[in-house]
Formats: sequence, C-alpha cells, structure tokens
Amino acid sequence: MFLKKYLKTFIQGIVVGFALISGMGGGTVAILMGIYDDLIIAIADFTKHPKASLQLLIPLLIGAFVGIGALIVPINLALRYFPFPATSLFVGLTIGGFRSLKKEVQGHANTLNIVFAIIGIVFAASFGVFSFFATGGVDLSLMSPLQFLLLFVVGFAASAALVAPGISGTLFLISIGYMEEITRVIKEILSFQNWGNNLLVAASLGLGIAVGFVVISKIMRFFLAKYKMPTYFVILGFIVGSIFACYFNGDIKSAYPASFELGTLIASIVTLAIGIITSYYLLQLVEKKENKSVEA
Repeated sequence: MFLKKYLKTFIQGIVVGFALISGMGGGTVAILMGIYDDLIIAIADFTKHPKASLQLLIPLLIGAFVGIGALIVPINLALRYFPFPATSLFVGLTIGGFRSLKKEVQGHANTLNIVFAIIGIVFAASFGVFSFFATGGVDLSLMSPLQFLLLFVVGFAASAALVAPGISGTLFLISIGYMEEITRVIKEILSFQNWGNNLLVAASLGLGIAVGFVVISKIMRFFLAKYKMPTYFVILGFIVGSIFACYFNGDIKSAYPASFELGTLIASIVTLAIGIITSYYLLQLVEKKENKSVEA
C-alpha cells in the first residue's frame, strides 16, 4: 500500500516537473491532480510535521527532477535555435492561465488594486529591462560569490511557480535571461560534464528554490487569508510584466536582428495559439474538478 502511494506520488511529481519546465506552472498542474492543498500544507507545516511532509515531498521532488531532466534537452535546443517560437509557446501557456485569475479578480478592479497590479507589472518587467541593457547575456560558467548569491535569489523567486497557480517559473527565468544557461548547466550535469562549477550552480539554485518553497508558501497563505484581492492583483501584474520581459531580455536580445522573417512570425503566432489553447482547456478541467469536489 505504501509503495503504491509512493509510486503514485512519484508519477505525479514527473507531471509537475513537465509543467515546471514547459511553462505551464507546477501549481496549476498540482491543482489538476488534486494534490495542491496537501502540497502547500506539507511545505508550510514542514517543521511541525516533518515525517508526514517528507512522505509526500520526497517522491514528488524525485519525480519532478525526472520530469525536468526529460524535457531539459529539447527545451534548451528550442530556445537556442527557435527563440521566438519557443518563447511564444511559454507565453501562450501563461496567457491561457489567466483563466484561473479571472474569476478571482473580476469585479474587484478598484483604484488600489489596479495600483497593486501596476506595481507587479513594473517589478517583473524591470528584470527583463535590466538584463536587456546589461553587457551580454547571463553566463554561469565562471561564478563569483555575488553571482551565487544572485542565483539563490533567482531560485527563491522561481519557486513561486509551484506555490502560486498561474505563475510560471519558466516564464520568469526566460524573462530575466537565465533559462537557457540553467538548462545548459542541467544538461551538462546529466552528461557528467564540468561537475565542479555546475554542481555549485545547481546547489545555489536548488537551495533558493527549497527555501522559497517554505517561505513563499507561508507568505502566500498569510496574504491570501488577510489581503486576498490585493495579492491576486499583484500576481496578475507580475505575470503581465513577465510576458513583456520574455521578449525584452538579455538572452533573446541577440536574436532580434535576424528573427523577424515571415516564417518566424507565423511559427511564433502558431505556438502562441497552441500554448493559449492548451493552458486554457487544462484550467477548464481544473475548474470542473474543483466544482465536483465542492458538490461532493
């Protein structure tokens, strides 16, 4: 019985890993599979009930790493050779995810909440603008102590993808120019290349994600309980700002001069539409699942 439950959680973790790396957002898929509430409780109450939390988190995280590892190579290649169509797919997945926020924010667009949304937009867009005008793209091959600290912060922020439904960690990493380099590092680790530096990079990022899971889950639970609408509008603004930053960051900067021929434009529109449709209808399944749970 225990092994069956462990295997089920492991498989769910693989699906979450696919969602995290594809841009769908782990939080959204966790809701779809009916494990989101248990996941948030396991993370937020880890210190109170470590044994129960680990029984869920260990197989889920192992599965997530397997899922990420399976998609890391094709995504790395897509971002390198087809940056605009690949980025548009991630953006489309995120736009389709607005469905989950629409029912929360609809009818609450007062002046204060709009200000919170604008703050979220500016905050997220500023990451892309900063990396766009910085000298060169992100380079994780030669790391300084300051870069390791910055990578920890990046991991901390990216962990919101699993905690907050509708937020994509992939979209965030693309928007700040880190996605291609991080996928390169993971690919090299899986290929047993340059382990010294790459394992330190992965450790810094992983530690940031782990700490972020715990801290952000507690923060989200507090703010959604006390300041639900302002929190949702900040999340909405953050997602909109990230979409802008995806097309305006240091990594995609070099692709601009030669990437606006008709074929690239058409491919980007098609992948954008595929992303929107996929995300939209998956979230429709989430809503049906939630409605059935309420009726039951």
